[in-house]
Amino acid sequence: MRRTIARRTAALAAAFASTACFALAAAEVPPEVRAKAAAIFAALEKIEAESRRPTPTRIPPSPQAPAAAPGSRSLTFSEAEFNAWLACRLADENEAYVKAAEFKLLAADRVEGRITIDLGKPQAAGVLPQKQDLLFAAGFETREGKIRINMDKLYLGAQPISPAFVDIVIGVVSRLQGVEPTTLKDWYDLPAGVLRLETSPGRVVVIY
Repeated sequence: MRRTIARRTAALAAAFASTACFALAAAEVPPEVRAKAAAIFAALEKIEAESRRPTPTRIPPSPQAPAAAPGSRSLTFSEAEFNAWLACRLADENEAYVKAAEFKLLAADRVEGRITIDLGKPQAAGVLPQKQDLLFAAGFETREGKIRINMDKLYLGAQPISPAFVDIVIGVVSRLQGVEPTTLKDWYDLPAGVLRLETSPGRVVVIY
């Protein structure tokens, strides 16, 4: 089973919502958000298509136009485009509890973010509030088409949470749902054909 970063973002939120009895249908993404994400979707589709072409027998059209070596090309997208793409991915994967996810892209492959959870209606026992935010600061590393998150700080509202505790909750939820248990420190697949990511303030660079 492919482990994608969009799926892990939603799983992190779902772990805290797992005691709830109610789920929401995924919110429809406004057309303007999909329009803002269109450049990333188009680029990733092209990168994936190129990565699936057979290379051993491919002959460059001329000596002046050799095939680009993997990792020699890159595309840069804005923070707004990245957040729009993430919103579309979460909606398309029909995540039940995540209402919004927003990342602040920082220098040196670091991010800060907020994930908004809505359980749909107040809980009868009052165990979890209806709406809550997960706040985090993290670094990440990417290589050979995979990404790993190094979580520095994690809060549920104003309450700090240990990443180790989150791993335990995610493991329990995964087993209850019959899927492979994972942890925050696992490696996850980047979109097909993408080898690495780099960030600078307000920008993400896709290397392929």
